[in-house]
Amino acid sequence: MKEPVKLSNQVALGALCAAAVTVLTMVSVPVPGYRLYFNLGEGAIYLAALLFGPRIGMAAGGLGAALGDLILGYPMWAPLSLVIKGLEGAVVGHMGRRLKPPVAIAAGAAVMIAGYTASAWVLYGPAAAPVEAVTDLVQSSVGALGALVALGVLGRVLKDRAD
Repeated sequence: MKEPVKLSNQVALGALCAAAVTVLTMVSVPVPGYRLYFNLGEGAIYLAALLFGPRIGMAAGGLGAALGDLILGYPMWAPLSLVIKGLEGAVVGHMGRRLKPPVAIAAGAAVMIAGYTASAWVLYGPAAAPVEAVTDLVQSSVGALGALVALGVLGRVLKDRAD
């Protein structure tokens, strides 16, 4: 009887985290001259992955970012985001079990930056790749900072509640 309850909790948690990623992805700033944008969803992916592991990180990252792309009017990026951000969340969640959070986040950010830079190169040509890389570097840095601060606060709150 425990397994269905656990699965339903995981599905609900994944959906809540994906919704958080979607909402924070919608807090975005378009990059002029390209169909690219800077957003705040990265931090939610990192936080979900570090708190709840690779499955939730993958679901939140992939589904949340893809849905954000669709809502914001970037449908051609949605399948790419599903894969790239899903991998990013899985990497952070997996590595976060063994390594310190900043190292796990850096590994996930590297996956995201490489994936989107290559995608921008293919979609828009070589001139878009450096713009995408810089945008993603800033986006992942801001997201990392937000996630690490939130992780510290949530870690203390969750520890206090467990005691």
